[in-house]
Amino acid sequence: MGVEIIIPGKPKISDFVYQKRKKRNKFRARAAIEPIIGHLKKNFRMEQNYLSGEKGIQINAYMAATAWNLKKMMEKLKEIFLYFIFRWFFRQDKIYFST
Repeated sequence: MGVEIIIPGKPKISDFVYQKRKKRNKFRARAAIEPIIGHLKKNFRMEQNYLSGEKGIQINAYMAATAWNLKKMMEKLKEIFLYFIFRWFFRQDKIYFST
């Protein structure tokens, strides 16, 4: 149940353009995720992993992903809530009396 760590290096001579592009995209995706996990760990007090072993590392990663999903869900709920509040305050069906 080990984890294979792949470090980007020079592409093989036998690699096709498609294989080179696929490897490059995989490393770019990983590089895009690492800062997000770092910010989540800092903001949600997940800096130190108190769970030991391979399972602890996996649980810590799942908790970071859960925190990210909850953050996105809360932003969406806030957006919906504010939409209904503004819609209620600025209704167009108010009756205005002209004098």
